[in-house]
Amino acid sequence: MGYNPHFGQSKLHFPLKKSARFFVMVCGRRFGKTTASAMEATYYASQPNKRIWLVGLSYDKADLMFREVWQKMVIGRPNDIIRASEKDRIIKFKWGTTVEAKSADNPDSLVGEGLDLLIIDEAAKVKRKIWDMYLSPTLSDRKGKAIFITTPEGFNWVYDLYLLGKEDELWESHQAPSWDNHFAFPDGVTDQFLLERKRNMAKEVYEQEYGAKFTSFAGRVYPFERDLDVGKFPYNPNFPTFCSIDFGYRMPAVGWFQIYRVGGIYHINMIDEIIHKTNVKTDTLAEIILSKKYNVRKYYGDPAGMQAQGQSGLGDIEIFRRKGITVHTKRDKVSRNIASGISHVRGFIENAAGERFLHINEKCTQIMKDLENYRYPEVKEGADLKPEPVKDGYHDHGCDMIRYFFTNQFPIKNREFKMRTR
Repeated sequence: MGYNPHFGQSKLHFPLKKSARFFVMVCGRRFGKTTASAMEATYYASQPNKRIWLVGLSYDKADLMFREVWQKMVIGRPNDIIRASEKDRIIKFKWGTTVEAKSADNPDSLVGEGLDLLIIDEAAKVKRKIWDMYLSPTLSDRKGKAIFITTPEGFNWVYDLYLLGKEDELWESHQAPSWDNHFAFPDGVTDQFLLERKRNMAKEVYEQEYGAKFTSFAGRVYPFERDLDVGKFPYNPNFPTFCSIDFGYRMPAVGWFQIYRVGGIYHINMIDEIIHKTNVKTDTLAEIILSKKYNVRKYYGDPAGMQAQGQSGLGDIEIFRRKGITVHTKRDKVSRNIASGISHVRGFIENAAGERFLHINEKCTQIMKDLENYRYPEVKEGADLKPEPVKDGYHDHGCDMIRYFFTNQFPIKNREFKMRTR
C-alpha cells in the first residue's frame, strides 16, 4: 500500500511482547500518529470478521484516521464493499469486517458489540472514565487489542497506562520523539526546525510536545529522567553499601545505595527498595531489611524516629537497635531543613553542568514513580512560592528516604545554605 513506516512507527506495528494486548504509544508532534494508526487499522481490516473502532476526541479528530482507511480500502475498490458511508463513518467489507469512527465526547455512541481493534487517538486528552466505563468493556468478549496513541499531557492517566507497559505482560509501551520521523526531520534532533523550537519554547513544553516526555507544569521537584538515570545497576559486593529508611507504619520507605568513584567523583547506585508497602510494623520492617543479606556499612534514617511511639513507648530507631540495626541521623538545622536537603539531592541527580551521579537500578520501579511525581504545590498568580513540596502521603516517603541518605553520607557544608529558586 505504499507505506514505509519510520523507526518510531515500527514500534507500533512490530511489538516486543507476544502476550501484550494493550499498547501505549507516546509520541511527539509530527510523528505521524494518524498515519500509523490508520495503517494498523488497515492491516486489521484486510482480515476477515474483524470489528474495528477508531476513536478520536471528537468526530473531526476521528475522521482523520477514518479518511486514511477510506483512501486505502474504499476508493477504487467497489467490489470489496457492502456498505461505505463517510457521513455515518462506517465501512463494511464483504469478508465480514467493519470499521467505524467514533467520538469520545459522545459516550452514548460508545456502546456496541465486542471489538478486535480499538484505537484511541490523542488518548491523553480523553477522560479516563471513557476508557474505564465505555471502551475497555468492548474488548473483553473477543480479547481485542487497544492502541493508545498520543502526545503526553503531563502525568495524567495515560502516564499510569504507560507504566503498566513496563510492568504488566498484557501491556506494552513506547516513547517516540518527533525526530524518530526521519521523513519529517531528516537531520534528527539537530533538524533546524527542532532547534528553533528548542530555543524559543520552555524546556518542559519542548520536551513534552517534541520529546514525547511526561513533564509537569506544576513544579516538579527533581530533574530525574528514566532514559538517563535508569539501567542495570545490581548489587556489587566490591562497593560499600548503605541503607536509608523513612519510618512509618502506614507506608515506610527503604532504599539501598552503593557508592564508587569515577575519575575521582562519587557516583551512587540505588540497587533495591521497599516502597509503597502499607501497614508494616517497625519490628517487621527491620526483619525484612535484615533478610536482604546486603553487607550494609551504615544505616541512615529520619531523626524523628527517635521519638517514642504508641503503646511500646519506644522510638523506631530504638526498635531497630534492639533488632541489631544502628540507625544514624543528622540532627543539625541545615540537614533537617527540607528545602536545603532537596537542593542538595538535586545536585546529585543533575548538576549545573548537566552531569548526573545518581543511577537507579531498573528493578526500583517505585522510587522512579516517586521521583517523577514529587512536586511543589501549585501557586496562584502573585502568591509567594512555597519552598517545600507537597506531602501527599504516597510519593513523599521515598523522596524523604533518598534525602536522608544524601544528607548523611554527603553532608551539606556547614554554611548558610542558599535556596535555589524554582
